[in-house]
Amino acid sequence: MLRKRVNKIVIVVPLLVVLVALDTVQVLEGLPLLVIGLVLAALLTGRLRAWLHRTGRANLAMLPFTAAALALLLAFCRGRNLSQLILLGTTLGVVFSVLMAALSGIGEAGKRGLKGVVEFVGLAGVGIAIGLALSLVFLLEEVGSLGGTSLAGP
Repeated sequence: MLRKRVNKIVIVVPLLVVLVALDTVQVLEGLPLLVIGLVLAALLTGRLRAWLHRTGRANLAMLPFTAAALALLLAFCRGRNLSQLILLGTTLGVVFSVLMAALSGIGEAGKRGLKGVVEFVGLAGVGIAIGLALSLVFLLEEVGSLGGTSLAGP
């Protein structure tokens, strides 16, 4: 068990350092930070996903991550002038997230009725809360990039 954790740390820490270093490249327009946010969302919703699979609710298993990814992608695009390629990728991510959430909601409403809809809304709310919490990183990045400017004149 300890060996698995050490192996994960040996892989994750250098990858995280590389992604943070790549975030300084202007051409990437903050995309490495989005990848870090999506990976953190996947890690934070991993136990919930496994629990939903064990309890027989496989339709809802990816919903918290999908909702978190949707919130992160929308926060990433907010107020930015992105290149066409990055905008296409984030648009496809948003469309995929909405489609997966709608399919799981329809499946649960059809299979379990009102109880399924209530669980769908609750799990989607948890995912959106995680996504909004992680999207604060993008807000902090914008504030941090304004640190060198001054409104004072000579």
